[in-house]
Amino acid sequence: MRKIVLAIAAVAAVAAFTGSAFAADMAARPYTKAPPPVAAVSWTGCWISGGGGYGFSRTNRDSRDDVTGVINVLNSTSGSDGWLATAGVGCDYQVASRWVIGAFGDGTWSDISGDHAQRVFGPGEAFVGRAKQDWSWAAGARLGYLVSPSFLTYVNAGYTQAHTEAYGLRRIVGTFEATGLSVPAQTYNGIFVGTGFEYQLDFLPGLFVKSEGRAAWYDRRDSRTTCTSVGSLCAAGAIGTDPFGNIDSRKMVTYTAKTELVYRFNWGR
Repeated sequence: MRKIVLAIAAVAAVAAFTGSAFAADMAARPYTKAPPPVAAVSWTGCWISGGGGYGFSRTNRDSRDDVTGVINVLNSTSGSDGWLATAGVGCDYQVASRWVIGAFGDGTWSDISGDHAQRVFGPGEAFVGRAKQDWSWAAGARLGYLVSPSFLTYVNAGYTQAHTEAYGLRRIVGTFEATGLSVPAQTYNGIFVGTGFEYQLDFLPGLFVKSEGRAAWYDRRDSRTTCTSVGSLCAAGAIGTDPFGNIDSRKMVTYTAKTELVYRFNWGR
């Protein structure tokens, strides 16, 4: 029995000695400095943008005789579509951890065009001309919600103007000859609403991509067809006059989708 006790004591002594030597051989735990906290980015600041997209419009047209008031065409609808290029500038303010408000303005150059049919009251025939929306601009405000620190969803609204070029009328049937009649250029006033998102790109600080859809409703405008050249309905002496007393009344709605690159001047400050 005494031999067993002595054996156990000897094993315990060896274990204690070995553990002490192992602990002595271990290097001291190195001190590592805690990483610095990641600075929170702010969406407060100003930006510029540029890009392109696609648009289409629908125009509701009524026409009447200016003298008698008799309606010649009621609720005739035609459409246009085409490319657009746009540029903008704005400023944002981050009001809380998740919310951003801002103001902006942008201009758009476009070729949103299509054939528009029209009847001239005097001859009572159908004619067609190619209408084109060539520019527009908008100014408004937006409200955004941050899904993440680098991803913003938003809605916007404001005031807009759009311009359509003058165009000539030609016959739809027969020889398709030019009539000499033209529909004058017009500038429309309206309002718009839109929605989109903006996302930070990784390879350049301050660079974002923005994609937006927008709808614009414009006020009704009246125009008078006039003779701008000699044609089948306009004699040489009629240039600059309105021989048939036609009032063309148009109301336009335009829808656009565009993608832009955005550069934020203060990003990462």
